[in-house]
Amino acid sequence: MSTLEFPIKFENPTFSLLGIVLGASVISLLYLSHKRLRIAQKRLELVEWKKLRRIVGALNIGTKMCVVLALSFMLARPYFPTTIEVPVDAASEEQLAQYTVTAMLLMDASYSMNYSDLKPSRFEVSKTMGRLLINKMTSKDLLGFMSFAGRIYDTEFPTVNRTRITTKIDNQTLHQSTAIGTALETAIGVLDTYPAGGKAVVLFSDGKNNLGIDITSAVDAAVSLKIPVSTVSFGTYSMGEADPIALRDIASQTGGKFFEVRNEEIENLATSISQISHEVKVTALKAVYDRLTIPAKDYPTPTVVFSVLLVATLFLMWFTGV
Repeated sequence: MSTLEFPIKFENPTFSLLGIVLGASVISLLYLSHKRLRIAQKRLELVEWKKLRRIVGALNIGTKMCVVLALSFMLARPYFPTTIEVPVDAASEEQLAQYTVTAMLLMDASYSMNYSDLKPSRFEVSKTMGRLLINKMTSKDLLGFMSFAGRIYDTEFPTVNRTRITTKIDNQTLHQSTAIGTALETAIGVLDTYPAGGKAVVLFSDGKNNLGIDITSAVDAAVSLKIPVSTVSFGTYSMGEADPIALRDIASQTGGKFFEVRNEEIENLATSISQISHEVKVTALKAVYDRLTIPAKDYPTPTVVFSVLLVATLFLMWFTGV
């Protein structure tokens, strides 16, 4: 069964209704003013300057054509495209989505993540949050993945293909030791190869670094390249090598945000992920932009232009009679 669709989609019903009312007014006035035609002609015949009569006639026709064109514009798209500048912190989710960021998700796969202070374990909760984060980031954002313990195990370079990353998360297993500094430095090196723009690292860990590169050198590299590192801490402090203070310091020094997971309920995890994805994007963009330039729609200006044309048309209709 087919459905009837209008050829013009009304962008704004209020402005479209205004256009219809004004258009109907013009048609009515054209009809009513026709009777004044003979009087207007007699007035113009008294004027000896033929050039003036031609100018008035051209203006009369021109303003009517402009009114018709302006009305058609208002019915179809009653705005002028423009741009506005918005501070990064004040940008809405829709405005942030117009900018693309490149991010690396680092997942700690060390044995200490097997502690069950989060149910069923820190590791399983981090995998759940990883999948939630991937789904929460906008489709245009490039997202990469890296798992680590005493060394780097799995790497997926930043991509829009979320399935490849989800598959790697699902297949993660636990290993010995924790080399946070090595993972950070490697991820920062990967991001440095991508074009300029917002970049970020998201680190999932319980926070205890005991192997590999010193964290300080990795943090210095992130700061020099303006890549904020947001950290997500899993586990109770001092239990099973959990060290949220170390993760908080990494976030603070690099301009990222620190988050702590204390409840494994899926509703709480989803809420946390919404905050994390928002802050990851904001911190990544703040590192390179002071303000965001956002496409916008200017509705008042077309209305003013149409109103001026209508007033001019009505005056000429009164003067010429048509």
